[in-house]
Amino acid sequence: MLLSRLTPFSLNRFSLTSIVKNCGWLVLVAALTSCGFQLRQPSPIAFKTMFISGSSTISTPLRKALTEQGIKLVESAEDAELQLELLKEENEQRILSLSGTGVVREYELYYRVQYRTKVAGEPVWGLPLVMEGRRDYTYNDANLLAKQQEQKLLTESMQTDVLNGILRRLSALKKAE
Repeated sequence: MLLSRLTPFSLNRFSLTSIVKNCGWLVLVAALTSCGFQLRQPSPIAFKTMFISGSSTISTPLRKALTEQGIKLVESAEDAELQLELLKEENEQRILSLSGTGVVREYELYYRVQYRTKVAGEPVWGLPLVMEGRRDYTYNDANLLAKQQEQKLLTESMQTDVLNGILRRLSALKKAE
């Protein structure tokens, strides 16, 4: 009875080429999982305790990112292996280009954070470092609300980039021995 339902068309569904294709996909998936592929993780920071002073927009996300990496944020500078002082934060918007009639067509956004670090046991602070993000965007008065939203999203993106840059620089610092 079962043999009477099988037709040459239904037998083609299990052809040699489809079996080889499926085995190829299976081999590819097995190779990716066995090679140890992992998503990129943040670089480890050599310090276990840190004290952050100063205030800026990225203070809260910075504290959260450090806590997620297992770094304990302490309340006094004496208890910390590393001190981080956020000195200055700047948000700036510059006109990049004008139309022939003097209407703004493009803006350039800047976001800068100046900070310095001091490793426990060192007598002096390190030189102030600046981390900067920059974005360009076109402007049109007809789309005022959309452009304001775009500016807000670009600013948040720059803040994330600056935060990641600070974390990379902190991971490059070594303990004093």
